[in-house]
Amino acid sequence: MIAMTDQDTERLARIYSAQAKAYAETWGPIIRAAGARLLERLPWPAVKRVVDIGTGAGVHLASIRRLAPDAWIVGVDRSPGMLELARPHGVPLAEMDGMSLAFRAQSFDVAVMIFVLFHLDDPAAALRGVRRILRPGGTLGCVTWAEDPDTEASQLWEAELDALGARDPDPIPRRHEMMNTTEKMAGLLSSAGLCPTTLWMEAIERDWTVDGLVALHTGFGRARRKLESLAPEIRATFLARIHAREPWTHRARYLDQGPMFRGA
Repeated sequence: MIAMTDQDTERLARIYSAQAKAYAETWGPIIRAAGARLLERLPWPAVKRVVDIGTGAGVHLASIRRLAPDAWIVGVDRSPGMLELARPHGVPLAEMDGMSLAFRAQSFDVAVMIFVLFHLDDPAAALRGVRRILRPGGTLGCVTWAEDPDTEASQLWEAELDALGARDPDPIPRRHEMMNTTEKMAGLLSSAGLCPTTLWMEAIERDWTVDGLVALHTGFGRARRKLESLAPEIRATFLARIHAREPWTHRARYLDQGPMFRGA
């Protein structure tokens, strides 16, 4: 496992800030669907304080407000660019690292972490921090990837880029291997003092068109960075060849898992 440095954290925040709009438009619908399945299962009656850790563009805030209309809700994220997109939701926001939650102990009834845990340098330490801010009996809802979210089409896209000599000049470490099964998640969260109540794994399917995949891979992430490493003329030829595949479509199956844990 590659250790994540402070420089990695800063770089990750910078990348998400610079590409926030593209991320929200391309990945937002997938993230929202997975998050909604988790949120509907959380215990909302009598909840008064909720924190959405790694809130990003705030795609889950409207659902949280609907489910907990009387609660005080705050979203935190390390990326200022993402937080700017979340502001229209009208929820208090804070630029904050998930590894250093600056809240008083036992101050939240529910904490939510949707597709953020694998980005953190020390997931177990981060979860101990979440347990600290949960009141006794409080609940953490968490969603992670059970498999790499790259689709077959995305892998072919990157293979073609690699054949052209593309490279990722700014790779970001991820921790999927620590949490890609329900057993691993149970062990990870239990080690932080959180008691499992429900764990599940399920698939999300999405049909991608060529235009959708082009928007995804030219707008955000590793594929964009690799594409931009190519000379402009090679890049243009590559994109023209991709567009020529229309009306080709691809059904992607994303496997995620949504553990729910309750504080001791």
